Amino acid sequence: METFTLEQARSATASGGVLSANLKPIGSVFALEFELRSGVSAVLVASVTKKVRKFANLVKALEIVQDLGLEGGRYSVAQWHPNQIDADRAVRPDRATALRQTHESARWIKSQVESAYQEHIEGRSEVEDAGAFFADLKAEAVL
Repeated sequence: METFTLEQARSATASGGVLSANLKPIGSVFALEFELRSGVSAVLVASVTKKVRKFANLVKALEIVQDLGLEGGRYSVAQWHPNQIDADRAVRPDRATALRQTHESARWIKSQVESAYQEHIEGRSEVEDAGAFFADLKAEAVL
């Protein structure tokens, strides 16, 4: 089986080498498979990773088929398993770690703001006159 990036699929379609596009189920997602005039088939892959491009949203897959100028094709749901969606979802531990750190930072900032607000409410704030405070800040910035 051959592989096509989106650009290669456009070129092959424009030259008349692609007969149709088929939606092929892979677990809970679908892949686009092209029937070629040569009798073999090709599957759409991502341009950078060269891995099979998977579509959870069939509308996006059909938009690509329409964009390529193809009018027909086949689909099969015989091997489609929509209940397998969690197994097919990409795991991104790097993003999970980054989001955890972001939430921890947000909690820390929130606690600092609440603490400063409480000190101000209780009258323990060192800054009583906001005008004088900002004047001091401007003077420091000039230096």
